Amino acid sequence: MKASKKTEKKDADKDTQKGPHQKLVLLDSHAILHRAYHALPDFASTKGEPTGALYGLCTMLIKIISDLKPDHIIACFDLPKPTYRHEAYKDYKAGRAKTDDNLVAQLKRARDIFTALHIPIYDKEGFEADDMLGTLVEKLSHRKDIDIIVASGDMDTLQLVRDKQVQVFTLKKGINDTILYDEDAVRARFGFGPELLPDYKGLRGDPSDNIIGIKGIGEKTATTLITTFGSIEQMYKALKKTPEKFKEIGLTDRIIGLLKEGEDEANFSKMLATIRRDAPVDVELPEKPWRES
Repeated sequence: MKASKKTEKKDADKDTQKGPHQKLVLLDSHAILHRAYHALPDFASTKGEPTGALYGLCTMLIKIISDLKPDHIIACFDLPKPTYRHEAYKDYKAGRAKTDDNLVAQLKRARDIFTALHIPIYDKEGFEADDMLGTLVEKLSHRKDIDIIVASGDMDTLQLVRDKQVQVFTLKKGINDTILYDEDAVRARFGFGPELLPDYKGLRGDPSDNIIGIKGIGEKTATTLITTFGSIEQMYKALKKTPEKFKEIGLTDRIIGLLKEGEDEANFSKMLATIRRDAPVDVELPEKPWRES
């Protein structure tokens, strides 16, 4: 018996309906533990074992579960071996002090917490936790039934923000003062969109990671350049075709000279600052919500 047009339409509507909306929280575990360790340096168990980072992690988890009510949680970790960034630039993060042994011990113990809570862990030799986060976002954000929130202790992950579907929940101070960034919030803070944050670092650098940028270009000039021209590639295209525009926005001959001399450094620094979204890992969302695991 031939189906009526009304029945066919109803079946087609069923096929295109979205499933139940889910919320996925991705944890930048190393960044959270690092922030908690320095916020609570004197916490220890009765046996004298350091516990500040673990306490801070658990506090953050409770806040995430309470405030965000996630269906799924995934933890991403750095590994101790060098990454492809270190291979490309031997001085990457060279200014950082060696990780304290007390923090290293807690980084290892944190995995036990995630295992006990049935929270999957992603890491990959040669890649940072940020690259795990970027890859998970890239492979899961096409699903319109999933909202993704990246929970982190630093601002690097803001480049992953996309509208309201991918947001970043980050620490402002200590381990309790948090803020949730969507795309509008990123634009309000920086004056441009999340996709241009690597360009911003490419120009001004990032001392915390020893990314050099262009010597002599600070936050104000970098912001002016990006809001006027867009990406580093677009900026250098304009510099070669219409250099007079750079004087029109108030840049001196000295700054224009620094830009011309620093093109290679800007592009290289942007590469270092860009979170990879193609780490070779298989991404699979758990079938059941984490509370039911």
